Amino acid sequence: MVEQNGIYRTLECRPDNYHGWYNQGNMLRSHNKLHDALFCYEKALEYYPHDYFSWYYHGKVSEELGRYTQAVNSFHQACNIDKNNYWAWYSAGYILQEKIGNHQKAIDFLQVALENNPSDYWVIYRLGKAYFYQKKYLQALDFFQQALNIRPNDYWCYYRCGQCRQKLNQLDLAKKNYQQSLKIKPKDYWSIASLISVAYSQGLYQDIIALSENIINNDNICSSIEEKIYLARIIIGEKSSDN
Repeated sequence: MVEQNGIYRTLECRPDNYHGWYNQGNMLRSHNKLHDALFCYEKALEYYPHDYFSWYYHGKVSEELGRYTQAVNSFHQACNIDKNNYWAWYSAGYILQEKIGNHQKAIDFLQVALENNPSDYWVIYRLGKAYFYQKKYLQALDFFQQALNIRPNDYWCYYRCGQCRQKLNQLDLAKKNYQQSLKIKPKDYWSIASLISVAYSQGLYQDIIALSENIINNDNICSSIEEKIYLARIIIGEKSSDN
């Protein structure tokens, strides 16, 4: 536990000092006293409203407190102060995508983050994800493929490429992507379920039966996949009886 005298020592000397409030905010944040830290950063900003780091950490603490709109606004302020800093742009884009679900607005921040750090896997991957949820599958696919150039054995990128290919009705290519993601993460439910969906679209019912053996005991199998397996067994059974 932090000693109160240690926390407030700076401000006892200079209660009107920006650095005192900012440093105290950092100390409180490091000890997970988030509400107090937020107050200190706000006081620091009263004295120095154009400080990048006070706005950035105000955003980080707001994010940890679940105040996502406030966090985005704080990161936006930091972006306006330092337009070439990757982290504020990325952090705002991340929250907009993962916490708020505004993928279009996330793209605006992530694009600038990419300009500031063109070889960063995460911003490239998140741009792919944002375009995917905007149903812009060709753009999404391009970003996921770029991300694979950085991480050649990344499960998520292969899986996301498969999703894009499937949406674009490039089923054979989608199958290859899902098979690759399955090599990286053997017996992965989502890769197997996606391969079943592709096989169903292609009328490959024997493939569905073979794939289903890997997830048949999964308690979380979704109803649409169960239905495809059930129908494949009926069709295979009917064909067998005809022979």
